[in-house]
Amino acid sequence: MASSCYLANGQSLVDGSNYPGLFSPADEITVDPPIPEGAVLGTYIGGTASGALGTYWQATAQGGVVLGSNLLGEIRVADTGAQVALSGSGLEFNISNDPDSLLGGLGVGLGATMSWQATATFDEPGEELFLLPNTVYRVVFDVDGSNGLLNSTLGLTPSFGIEMLDGAGNAIDAPAEDGTLVNIIGLELLGIIGSPPESGRAVVDFQTGSSVAAGAAGLRFTGFAILPATALNLGTNFATISNISITAVPEPSALALGFVGVAFTLRRRR
Repeated sequence: MASSCYLANGQSLVDGSNYPGLFSPADEITVDPPIPEGAVLGTYIGGTASGALGTYWQATAQGGVVLGSNLLGEIRVADTGAQVALSGSGLEFNISNDPDSLLGGLGVGLGATMSWQATATFDEPGEELFLLPNTVYRVVFDVDGSNGLLNSTLGLTPSFGIEMLDGAGNAIDAPAEDGTLVNIIGLELLGIIGSPPESGRAVVDFQTGSSVAAGAAGLRFTGFAILPATALNLGTNFATISNISITAVPEPSALALGFVGVAFTLRRRR
């Protein structure tokens, strides 16, 4: 029997105690941008890669830039591609190599579109996360975008989102956002001492409806950015996610009943 299925509201359903290996072992999914057959020496954009990442994740990365040719066999001078990686302590949305020379070669007004997606399914035997109907689930995690790739003032048009999925992969409503996809960049992150404005702790609530598909639930993180020449020297990391926890949030009525029960018990003891 799955223990997390019957935990009382307010108790932790997912955290580092029952999912200690959520971000390990170290692993990566990296785009190797293709060079068209017969292409002369030049800069080419594109590529996709997907697959399993660690124990719980499925990841997809799209976008890359390569300087090379494929006229008399493939020659790669330099390349960079979108990458989703596990570091052992976090989920990273990266660019595989420093793109300075490549982005500079794209010219003014051009950019490489990069996107990232990673989905974790919480199906640890005995600790599966099975969602209940008409229940609010609170997801809390740390996000680090300190190198500037989450900064919307650099011409990157970035987005970074989270969705909660039921056992059939359907996205759950996030009432405060009037939809299912929550853009982290639009949230006011809780401050962490010493962290830059693009970093902090995110708190997002999701609410199931009157019915919910069976099976282990999950979280899906998505990122997107356009990397123009203005992104030179920003580094290779778009964002890092760590310290994920999921709890069931008590309803106000349940809290009120709890307080009444406590007060009644105290009164009887007097």
